[in-house]
Amino acid sequence: MKTRFTSLLLVLVLLLAALPLQASAKADTAHLEKMKTLLNSVELQPQRTGYPAVDALLEEIVAPYASSDNYTKILNAYDWTVKNINFSWAPYSQDYAPAYDCFNVTYDLEYEEGLEESVPFEMVNRAYHALSQREGVCYDYAAVMTLLARYIGFEAYLHTGLFTFEAGYGSGDGHHGWSELVIDGVPYIFDPQRDYRLSGNASRDNSFYYFGLTGSETWRYNPETEINAARDAQCLPMGTARDNQPYVSVTATASGKAQGSTSCFPGAEVTVTAVGDDFNGWFNADGICVSPDAQYTFSVEENTHLLAVFADELFHDIPKNKWYRADATEAAVRNIVTGTQPFIFDGEQTLNRAMAVTLIFRMAGENVEAKSIPFSDVAAGKWYSDAVAWGNESGIVKGVSADLFAPEDPVSREQFITLLMRLAGHLGLNSEPTDLAYTDTGSISSFALESMQRAQSAGLLAGYKDGTIRPHGELTRAEGVTLLVRFLHWLETE
Repeated sequence: MKTRFTSLLLVLVLLLAALPLQASAKADTAHLEKMKTLLNSVELQPQRTGYPAVDALLEEIVAPYASSDNYTKILNAYDWTVKNINFSWAPYSQDYAPAYDCFNVTYDLEYEEGLEESVPFEMVNRAYHALSQREGVCYDYAAVMTLLARYIGFEAYLHTGLFTFEAGYGSGDGHHGWSELVIDGVPYIFDPQRDYRLSGNASRDNSFYYFGLTGSETWRYNPETEINAARDAQCLPMGTARDNQPYVSVTATASGKAQGSTSCFPGAEVTVTAVGDDFNGWFNADGICVSPDAQYTFSVEENTHLLAVFADELFHDIPKNKWYRADATEAAVRNIVTGTQPFIFDGEQTLNRAMAVTLIFRMAGENVEAKSIPFSDVAAGKWYSDAVAWGNESGIVKGVSADLFAPEDPVSREQFITLLMRLAGHLGLNSEPTDLAYTDTGSISSFALESMQRAQSAGLLAGYKDGTIRPHGELTRAEGVTLLVRFLHWLETE
């Protein structure tokens, strides 16, 4: 009886040893959280294959997660590969490894003319078969995962070598293919075919056991170093500018996130999304606001970089809590003010006459045709020429003499206030003059007195702590933009 029981127990042990890993295997939450932090730290550089038929299949997989973070995008791409490709030697002329040179299906895939190859054709061809026919072997799972990762924007490669099988799945080592993502120079293994096996050929939940292995975790993998290096060298580096394929890159200031970096074909419409509270607008490389909307769709013709600005973080040289920070940002969002350089406001710089008339011109929102300018010191084609021509014709701006405008001369407080109140009159708005109670009111020039009184009534003026208004003080860009925004708010109220 004892002998029979021992025999039965031995049979049971052997049967259990032959079974796959336990069905109750679950994802390692701590590992996935670690990968989430790592993957979300990467600035994506999407790279299409250039084969429209293949890119359309990749897009179908990643599209539902277009507005998600990096981690969610790659996690779901990996999960799709595990669950939707069945292991099969059908497209191969032999059913054992290595058989990668025995793939016997070739597709006539159309390629975009003039576009550089981003990955070897054999990888694209086999990935297309796996994507369209939902079948393949480990190499094909890896090809799909590699193309999906590159399409999302990660640096990824297809690698081959020997793999030490898990207990119950084989004996010793066997030839194998997997995908590797390189993050900050460190390779991480992503092996959807092995997770397909661990999930009972996709009959159970994905454990994500082989999702992002590195260092000592990769002991099962013995790569074919020379073969992999040669294959990697055929892949176009991420972020490479490709002929006929402009690249859109998006970044955000500290308080938010930007999504939508991608490569595309000329004329394609691209949508970028800003995620976060207190969004101000999308700004181009020249520091100009192109859209105040968090989701912005536009047609792409050339390489484009956009900055999503949050919480008054547009100008990098204005410290937080600086008194004019919000006003400078609002004026820039309205496309009235730009920096002296992209994203540099230079608030302490003196506001000169050319700057002042340009601000007034932009605020009025008027256009002018090319006209002769009566001032000998304002040449046609200058950045302020149209503004001077319009200001002179409308009677808002006058020269320092009949022949000279003096564009580089600084603007005083009383001069800028006068310009603003003349613009108000030009727009059909005015305020009643009121008395001025500043200790230096008597020093205000006669031409500016009524404008200063009207500005006081409109709530535009704020004197200094010593009770002065300093009408002849040279205006800085910071002071000018603050007056400008107060004026705008008054106009809108009226």
